[in-house]
Amino acid sequence: MKIVDRRTFMALPKNTLFSKWEPCVFGWLEIKGESLKNDFLTQEIASAVKCDDSGEFADLCDEAARTGGSIVMDLDCEGRDGCFDDEQMFAVWERADVLALIERLKACAGIGD
Repeated sequence: MKIVDRRTFMALPKNTLFSKWEPCVFGWLEIKGESLKNDFLTQEIASAVKCDDSGEFADLCDEAARTGGSIVMDLDCEGRDGCFDDEQMFAVWERADVLALIERLKACAGIGD
């Protein structure tokens, strides 16, 4: 993992796995999309609920909490970051880190050893 400034981060390619970072505090795990002029697209992972709007998002979460039902996830739905903080730092996962995460996720899904 590397910790980089916003300028370096904006030059990184689409599909970079990252967290926003401030000294010793890591934010949500996200996947970087395309860089825009002063912004970038991002795919949040933990809250990637398949829905059309924030009202449906809340309804789906409330129903799942009430009934114990499943929520369908959408891991191919990017949105603009919208935070234009030039001082923001980013913890960027390197290839070896991503491969290790894939292996761990396989274990979570009961795939492999």
